Parts: sequence; C-alpha cells; structure tokens
Amino acid sequence: MRFISTLAVAAFALATPQLASAQNAETATNDAAAEVEIPFVQFGAIRDWRPDGRNGLYVQGTGDQWYYAKLMGSCNGLNFTDTIAFDTGRGARQLDRFSSIIVEGQPCQFTSLVKSEPPKVERKKGKK
Repeated sequence: MRFISTLAVAAFALATPQLASAQNAETATNDAAAEVEIPFVQFGAIRDWRPDGRNGLYVQGTGDQWYYAKLMGSCNGLNFTDTIAFDTGRGARQLDRFSSIIVEGQPCQFTSLVKSEPPKVERKKGKK
C-alpha cells in the first residue's frame, strides 16, 4: 500500500511542469521573507493597536514601527472594543503569524504579520 502512494506522488511530481514549481517556490520564499516577529511582547513591545475593519489589525511596536496582522476571518467586535489581549501561544515571547488576539473572550487567529506603514487617520466629518 505504501508503494502505491509513493508511485502516485512520483507520478504527480513528474507530471507537474518545472516552471510552475519554480514560480511557486519563489512566491513562497518572498511571502515567508515578508513575515516578521515582534519580540519581547511580555516587556511592553506593543505600544498601540488599531483595527482595520474586522479582518485585520495594525500594531505599533517599539521605535514607532507599525505592523499589519491579517486575521484568518472576521473578528466580531474588533471595531467596537477598547480592549484586546494578545496571545502569543505556545509559550512564545514574540508576536508572529501564529499568534492571535482575544476580543470579548473570542480568539481571532492571525494568518500573517508584516511590517506596515502607519494606519491612515480618518478625520471626522464636520471638524477641521
């Protein structure tokens, strides 16, 4: 049975064009290179955060560096809460793409964490 599985994998590998494989590897390398970690979270390395709708979050680290955390799905309540918890999980001491936030008791998992420009500040209408 194991022999059949190995043959199927080998046949699939031979049938896949090498060009597509090289392009996929390059894309994966570029995506992985963009991922970052925010170290020393337990010592106050996160200074501020701002939601981007319900699907992402801007996080300000030390040195005024901003990051963007894309969430796995929509995170209900993110736009309306004043408090969130950052969960690095696994006993880790850095915030990374495997981390999550807790909003009103519900976990919202990250899918990526990358360096970012600061979020745009929206002006309230009627004020100058």
